[in-house]
Amino acid sequence: MNKKTKLYLSITMNIFIFLATVGVVISYFFGNDGEYHIEPLFRFNLFTTDSNILCAVSALIMAFFQIRKIKNNKYVPKWAFIFKYTGTCAVMLTFFTVIFFLGPSMGFMQMVFGGTSIYMHFFGPIIAFLSFCFFENDEALSIKHSLFGMIPTALYGAWYCTEVVFITIENGGWADFYGFNQGGYWYISYPIIIAVSFGLCMLIRAVHNKVSSIQLTKH
Repeated sequence: MNKKTKLYLSITMNIFIFLATVGVVISYFFGNDGEYHIEPLFRFNLFTTDSNILCAVSALIMAFFQIRKIKNNKYVPKWAFIFKYTGTCAVMLTFFTVIFFLGPSMGFMQMVFGGTSIYMHFFGPIIAFLSFCFFENDEALSIKHSLFGMIPTALYGAWYCTEVVFITIENGGWADFYGFNQGGYWYISYPIIIAVSFGLCMLIRAVHNKVSSIQLTKH
């Protein structure tokens, strides 16, 4: 596959990610309350929604610079690759959390295949992963860039702990809807999630860089 074909495929995938995510989020305000009947505004308290929105914005920015590259032969800035990487890491954490934790504990039909969840939990993350690792290979990423991929997890984790553990539902905070504070062990689950996030960031970086090096060797 030549570079031009890859570029067009990447643009298509990035635009699809943006439009599909916007469509799903808008649907929340028009009766799409899902299997658990979640209020529209509360959706923005969920990492699933936040990570997909972040990825959608990063995909739109990437598509903008890719289209500019076609028109003006300008390079896509490295910060756009890092931003797309960050968005990809966030949605892939959503994917793995659903597949290995929430799915087994809450049911796959509701968490993975229930309505628009199949996009937010499955197709969106997979498309983001494929586009970034296999079609957006102009820039290699260093280990320090993995820290950027962890930022959404660290920030959301701190927010979640504040609402669930320190404010508590009795004082207007959140219920422990992800179950990360079962038995009061948030101080164990939070570091584990951060560690898993870092490992996932390193894995995505490794796949991206490996594909990039193979393509550079061929050309």
